[in-house]
Amino acid sequence: MTRPIGTDEGSEADRMHGITATSASGDATRRYLAAMRDRGPLSIDWANAPTRHKRYPGAERVVLPWATRDGTALGLVGELLRELLGLARVVWYHPMDDLGDPLGEPPVFLLGRPAPSGGGLYPIEAYVAAGERRVPGLPAALYHYDSVHHALERVREGDHTPALTGLVADAPDPDVTLVLSAVFWRSMFKYGDFGYRLICQETGVLIAQALAVAGRLRVAGRAHLRFSDEEVDRLVGLDGAREAAMAVLTFTLPRAHGSLVNREVPRTPRGGSTRRPAAGESMPLPLPMPDGPAATLHRASTAGGGASSSSSTRLRPAPPPGVGPAIPVPEPAPGVCLAAGVPRRASPPAGYRPVPLRAGELGAILAAAGGGYPADLPAAGTGLAATVLCLLALRVHGLPRGAYWYDHDRRMLHEAAGQDPMPAVVAGRLLGNTRAALRGAAAVLVPVGDPLAGAGLFGDRWYRLQQAEAGLAAQRAALTAAALGLAARIHSDGANDTTDEVLGIAGTPLRSLSFLAMGTPLTSGPLVARGIPADSHEEVRPTTG
Repeated sequence: MTRPIGTDEGSEADRMHGITATSASGDATRRYLAAMRDRGPLSIDWANAPTRHKRYPGAERVVLPWATRDGTALGLVGELLRELLGLARVVWYHPMDDLGDPLGEPPVFLLGRPAPSGGGLYPIEAYVAAGERRVPGLPAALYHYDSVHHALERVREGDHTPALTGLVADAPDPDVTLVLSAVFWRSMFKYGDFGYRLICQETGVLIAQALAVAGRLRVAGRAHLRFSDEEVDRLVGLDGAREAAMAVLTFTLPRAHGSLVNREVPRTPRGGSTRRPAAGESMPLPLPMPDGPAATLHRASTAGGGASSSSSTRLRPAPPPGVGPAIPVPEPAPGVCLAAGVPRRASPPAGYRPVPLRAGELGAILAAAGGGYPADLPAAGTGLAATVLCLLALRVHGLPRGAYWYDHDRRMLHEAAGQDPMPAVVAGRLLGNTRAALRGAAAVLVPVGDPLAGAGLFGDRWYRLQQAEAGLAAQRAALTAAALGLAARIHSDGANDTTDEVLGIAGTPLRSLSFLAMGTPLTSGPLVARGIPADSHEEVRPTTG
């Protein structure tokens, strides 16, 4: 029988896994890591697959403008949400084999979202707290973002912004507060306990996406990963078993030429707020997170959100002893904007053309991926707080083929191995599409970290924090690559023991956390991805009956 987390039965599950009230910080993480090393093949129950989006069918709704060309605060909110979780792309492709050749099967037509998701399962939902005083046209309430219909569904009346920002560290006085939550079963029905790692990294991917889009819109954003899970879940109305908060984002809208949020705008936007009887979320409900090492780790992580933000403890890993000589990182290609990669980003299904990466392109990717970001982790403003970046240079102009450690502070690459890393990496346990990608990829970015380094400060929540930052770094690299006309794809199977050996961290506390292949896309491949036109304004209503 599947038991929800956070119940007496769940506590019994903790005891079965050796987690007690007196367990040391990091014990749940150690057990989870051991379980992931020893996990067997996947057994997928497709009959229990949940829907990939959530709705509150009877809730009052505010239809969002598709773009910001009307200059309103509501338009900014709408564009931010659309480029974060909206159905914004149409993808059409032929299924291919590992060599990139069509299999002769019928083409696949997909509605895609702007940011990547493990298996295309999209387990993350968004809730918005705002009010009329800050965002004209949006009555004060807590809303859920209906990604299918690009609308906000009113979950609860009243301005919840003060209550939510009172639960996070270093909170400003924001105009809009966004809660990213995870519907666990959406990923775990397919990937089991490994799905929790994918969810944590996807949280970071979406933080990177939100901050990039906010920057283009001149909206000041900040990520908050440390908060009371129980209190945030309670305010949003989540049970913590089927769905739980993973991150809080706060945004301050621009005030150029007077206060944007006080500008005269129509009280009800085009197709605006429509009254409907209050109702619960759409059925059927997803299953709760099943008992196991992931549920145990998540329960343990809910208590580690309150470490002092002023801590000066260095948590970013240092390269292991014995790394090779330092090589200066090339100057970044000029004029690269992260947000420019949002509409261009694609995850190539059949690999890359064997075209070398230019030195300036590599410089821009490393600078973006390793740079600081506004968050409540110690020293995050000056660079990655919990991870360090490694690079597998396969085809890079001016850089010998090999494995490298990236020193962001000094803008240097240190050789981690003096030989071609490709034979060793491909000898590891890799999926067919990863092997195909490596045949033509120009480089691979590998975030690395110690899964237990921050347990003393953050307890088992450190796992969530570090995995989220790994996802953030990978997405910033992918957006930069897309802005440069390149493509990138995360291959989670590449973060394995063999990759650790190539990087020289086998036998150390450090582990590879993700694996982002980058290169020139196969322009001759039968793949078409197109953005949904921005002049679409009418709401698409769901049919009934």
